[in-house]
Amino acid sequence: MLFEKPQKCNNSSTANLIFDEACVDIVNQLNSSIKISGQYNECDGCEFETLAVIDGKSNTSILVNTRYSLHINYTYNNESCDHNKLFYEHYRYGWNVTENCSRIYIKDQADSAYLPILTAFIVLFAFGTLWYMVKCIYKCTKNHDIWKKYILRSAETENDLGSPLDNSTLIIERPPSIRKHPHRIKSLDVFRGLCIMIMIFVNYGGGRFWFFQHSVWNGLTVADVVFPWFVWIMGLSLTVSLGNKLRRAVPRRQLFVGVVKRSLLLIFIGIILNSNDIRTQTLTSLRFPGVLQRLGVTYLIVGIIEVAFAKRTTTVNEFGRLAFLEDILIAIPQWIIMLTFILIHTLITFLVEVPGCGRGYLAAGYIDRLVFGDHMYKKSSCHVLYETVVNYDPEGIIGTLTSCFLMYLGVQAGHILLTYSNVNTRMIRWNIWGCVTGLIGGALCGFSKNHGLIPLNKNLWSLSFVFVIGGTAFLIEAYLFLLVDILRKWGGRPLFYPGMNALILYMGHVLLKGTFPFAWLPTSQTHDAFLYMNLWSMALWVAISIFLYKHNIFFSI
Repeated sequence: MLFEKPQKCNNSSTANLIFDEACVDIVNQLNSSIKISGQYNECDGCEFETLAVIDGKSNTSILVNTRYSLHINYTYNNESCDHNKLFYEHYRYGWNVTENCSRIYIKDQADSAYLPILTAFIVLFAFGTLWYMVKCIYKCTKNHDIWKKYILRSAETENDLGSPLDNSTLIIERPPSIRKHPHRIKSLDVFRGLCIMIMIFVNYGGGRFWFFQHSVWNGLTVADVVFPWFVWIMGLSLTVSLGNKLRRAVPRRQLFVGVVKRSLLLIFIGIILNSNDIRTQTLTSLRFPGVLQRLGVTYLIVGIIEVAFAKRTTTVNEFGRLAFLEDILIAIPQWIIMLTFILIHTLITFLVEVPGCGRGYLAAGYIDRLVFGDHMYKKSSCHVLYETVVNYDPEGIIGTLTSCFLMYLGVQAGHILLTYSNVNTRMIRWNIWGCVTGLIGGALCGFSKNHGLIPLNKNLWSLSFVFVIGGTAFLIEAYLFLLVDILRKWGGRPLFYPGMNALILYMGHVLLKGTFPFAWLPTSQTHDAFLYMNLWSMALWVAISIFLYKHNIFFSI
């Protein structure tokens, strides 16, 4: 189970509880001993475990996790008393074991665990509103007579008092002009900035809320979507960049070298970042896969395919009556390769014989252990709940096939952008692709968490997962594009700034994780203490990205 210190509940106070903990006081009113069993619903297919054995006419207290609902029961006279309940953080509950299966009741309440999120939202919203109002007032009145009068009055005061520097020459130093990118898709930088800021927030702890942590196994949380969104964005960026170079008649050999160079640099940087805690590991256990490594390998595969098959130009009426499918027909070879990847992934998943498990084994660890040995991730999100004893890597080999497909969905978004100049056409197609891919993903997982044909699983990068992520990315980019690039109702700030330097922010936040002023040990182990610390850390990186942007410092490979 999840706790090693159930004695926390032995006294009547809950002051020593940390986040995601609650107490249940159980009183056995029967004359015989009773075994209390339970299991968290998040642990799919897991057997019940013994939580306590209570002698007749005695009592005990157990510590429970409030992240997941708990199925708890006991059996008396061959009849089972079951309760399936989601407990609230820092609450104290009571349960009387009787012949009539009494309900679980609340003894002591506590403040809502989600109150810090509401507080943080109100503060950020108020600050953003105030900042926007100040900017609007300044823009509307900067040429007004009141400013001229104020400046003139200041000058007159200086003349009356006299200035010690009357004879000096006034030198006005203008700040360096920021490099403009007239053809850059600003909404893409905003989307990228959104991803990197969420990634920094969740990697630093996300206030220790469960929905800001990775899913234990199946399912989808906020932390699960940001890296896959990056993969999709990289596909769209690849298409735009490659399309411009192809139209300028840049040799394909040069484009190929550029793709390989960028991919190898990403892989190399990723391995260096994996060695950040080399003091606690040896070279024999250094992790080879990783986030940047997955990006590098995926970019290498998809980039080479696009360089090899992408058309420089298309002729008028080339596709005749099928012109409405032009964005797909210009990439038939690429789509054949991508569908082949999906077929290979599905066949490996369901047909490979895994020792001790048989066919249809959906975990990715078997092939990764054959290839990487001990050079894999050691802190899997499912370890604590499922009590796993073997390693697997969420950025392993098999998931690379589906990540290539996800990146190619981003490439398809880029094909739509480059093929059609009409805004409505782009929006309609992005929305159609978003809805269709999302529905396909939902159908594959049976619109359920654990019981579909292919469940949503970020750890495996399952097929249903990449379809759903691809669908959400299409929709988000569509409306960001409309809001930022077309209607220009929002300049994308502050997300635009980190989006312009996403790689350096990612590297920096990994290298400086756990160091002051980005982190410290909170005096209380509560959600609000961690939430405010993690929001502060994220805000610091936003400030750093603004500084880099204002000083024309951009890092890309």
